[in-house]
Amino acid sequence: MTPHRSRPRVHSLAVAAASLLVPLVLAGCSGTDADVAADPAGSPAPTQDGADTDPAQPGIEHPDGADVVLLRIETGGGYAPVEYTFTRQPSLLLTGDRRLFVPPAAPSASRLIPMDVAQLDEEQVQELLALADEAGLLATPPDYTDTDGPQVADAPTTTVTLTTSEGTWSHEAYALGFADDSDARIVLSGFVDAALEAVADVETARFEADEVALFVQETDLEREVVDWPVDDVVLADVNGCEVVPAAGVVEALSSNGPIVSFAQQGALYSVAGAEVLPGSTPCGA
Repeated sequence: MTPHRSRPRVHSLAVAAASLLVPLVLAGCSGTDADVAADPAGSPAPTQDGADTDPAQPGIEHPDGADVVLLRIETGGGYAPVEYTFTRQPSLLLTGDRRLFVPPAAPSASRLIPMDVAQLDEEQVQELLALADEAGLLATPPDYTDTDGPQVADAPTTTVTLTTSEGTWSHEAYALGFADDSDARIVLSGFVDAALEAVADVETARFEADEVALFVQETDLEREVVDWPVDDVVLADVNGCEVVPAAGVVEALSSNGPIVSFAQQGALYSVAGAEVLPGSTPCGA
């Protein structure tokens, strides 16, 4: 992989930023039941079977498997065309083998967003996990329901998923950043900002995916028509969503804008894609 952009190492300034969040953490994060939702999304679950933990790891112990997600920050849902929502990828994905996946610094509007990848060291991983720990996120999620602010319809949901050797927690907040009046929502939003800032300049290279999840539907919109260039992928055979080999598909989708329709075998198709990342479940598999 050839590095093509620079991101500074995770540093103590990020940890200091997260420490500002600590006074805002709800009492519910300390284990009291009163401030915890009756059935919060992502209650702690056992770590994945077969994911080894390095006993020599300093700080917060975590699984080190390549498909184990230590930290995933993503925003999805809301009112948007399916072609747009399908191409969304996590804004940050950290795996047990210390790989960091992020979107390009300035992604262009296209039918697929190629992801970037970097190899972190254990110190950098520990500083990201410390941000989460100081924000109280390595615990049962509180209730992130916004009852005081203005009610926003059709907004996306932000999900922060964390895994250590102690378990997995998923924090979900609807319309995060729109009306963050509660302490829990302020803390979660602050953590997201601090984590993204911490990796903003880490040196990355283009991720070379093996597979792509495709969403295909036939269309009669003759907007900007381009011949589908990947003969090995027959669009008529794709039933909604399907995982296909990445060869040729990444280039075909990332180099064409959202108004493009693809022509193949006398029919027109709307096609969107997403590179299959570690720990993901493409097409609901």
